[in-house]
Amino acid sequence: MAGEKLKFVLSLKYFGICFKTFTHFKCLSEHLKLKFYHIFNCIFSRSKGANSKYSTIFANSELTTVELMKSYCLPFLLYGFDAVTLSDANVHVLDRCLDRAVYRIFGVCDNDNVSSMRTVLGLHGVSNMVKNRRAKFLEGLLDQCKKTCNLKHSVRAT
Repeated sequence: MAGEKLKFVLSLKYFGICFKTFTHFKCLSEHLKLKFYHIFNCIFSRSKGANSKYSTIFANSELTTVELMKSYCLPFLLYGFDAVTLSDANVHVLDRCLDRAVYRIFGVCDNDNVSSMRTVLGLHGVSNMVKNRRAKFLEGLLDQCKKTCNLKHSVRAT
């Protein structure tokens, strides 16, 4: 390392993913959870105020809040897990974030009802979302490789 001594640290943040020193590879999800709740609380507080002031205009404010959560909060929650395998503990923590968000938006407290609401809203399990994102990434990568191969083939032909 260019003659420098390495520092011993308990955790390391690299490209937004926190790794913990352990006997095996371990990622931390607490910082993602904090970012998710910070952004969700901003969105929720604004939509809750809009719902009480303009109830006729924002009749579907709950659905709007869900769509804003999907657009702005989910990327923070799932960041980096396209490249890193999720542990069961991380999946549980991140799924719990979505459960709490659905509970706050709709006031649904029973676990079965929260699960049903998540299914209806398209907020499937975090592990499924990560698998879909990873598959989409790999499909894009394959498409890019095909385009590159076709471009090289067409250059050789001319």
